[in-house]
Amino acid sequence: MLTDLKILWIFYRKLLIPAVLFSVLLAFQLGFSFESFGLCFVLLLPLMHYFIYELRFKNEYFFYANFGFSRVFLWIFTFAFGLIIKIITHIL
Repeated sequence: MLTDLKILWIFYRKLLIPAVLFSVLLAFQLGFSFESFGLCFVLLLPLMHYFIYELRFKNEYFFYANFGFSRVFLWIFTFAFGLIIKIITHIL
């Protein structure tokens, strides 16, 4: 269980840093609020996933597959994580 969390952290560390930074920058352009940040994050997180792991580091999927994480699971988890952040920011 702890190993799975570490592997997911390795995967999402590459996504979260640029997604949060670009979401904050875009949210400031839209007039910063938690709702605008959540909207930007839910749109940019899958976009970052696509650019980083589908275009730039295609072969890293094999590393995660060796630990039991399929490409479909990682995509579903990315969308779910983005929606969870959107719901939390909508409540705030």
